[in-house]
Amino acid sequence: MTCTAIKMDGTNCTAMALDSGLCFAHDPQNRERATAARRRGGTNRSNVARASRRMPRDLADLSKRLLEAFSEVHSGELAPDKAHAMSRIAAVFVQLHSAVEVDARIDALETAATGGKGTLASLVNTYRRPGS
Repeated sequence: MTCTAIKMDGTNCTAMALDSGLCFAHDPQNRERATAARRRGGTNRSNVARASRRMPRDLADLSKRLLEAFSEVHSGELAPDKAHAMSRIAAVFVQLHSAVEVDARIDALETAATGGKGTLASLVNTYRRPGS
């Protein structure tokens, strides 16, 4: 049985109905919970939330510390030169992390492309015509 409510665009709701004949979202008894669920859904779909889920734990911790340092510089608790040193160290850390990730991706692609028979360069050399 589907929900008997009419959506804001004038079409019938197609969600499964509860005992009340209305779906979770349209049932007045669930209004607060449905609103909270919609908010969580919107928040979890944001670019920031998606990026946070994909960010490795060490980079998330680093990001948090840099934001704290930013606030401390703004409030005068941390000297700007110390914050600058922190940001430079963080930049190098991010570059190293990126390089490791790129290497891992290249290795995975080469393994997939060569069927586990080495690197693409060695595979190309194997099939090169003599004199080319």
